[in-house]
Amino acid sequence: LAVAEKLDATVVNMRWAKPLDVALLLQIAATHAALVTVEDGAVMGGAGSAVLEALQAAGVNLPVLQLGLSDTFIEHGDPAVLMAMQGLDASGIQKSIENRFPAQVERARAAIKLVA
Repeated sequence: LAVAEKLDATVVNMRWAKPLDVALLLQIAATHAALVTVEDGAVMGGAGSAVLEALQAAGVNLPVLQLGLSDTFIEHGDPAVLMAMQGLDASGIQKSIENRFPAQVERARAAIKLVA
């Protein structure tokens, strides 16, 4: 949420991955230039994958950045530390978004400066 506020991004809480709210997803996709999915589970086969599948089935071609746990062994430990190691803390999420969508982030920042 902190990153979304900094980047003026829309947040949609996917409280459950199944059944996917396809109508809401398509509504969001129609009004945004890119999507980012963030989950505390594995990226492979996770909620982000379901989003990509639904977009493809609907014929929507939109850039999507999937953030979540990598398909590697993750040691046990403090959840906050482990999430940071995976880039899933606020700083890591923001860096991933800025790296993948630099033009969109810059436009959002410019719009925020104009409004402020």
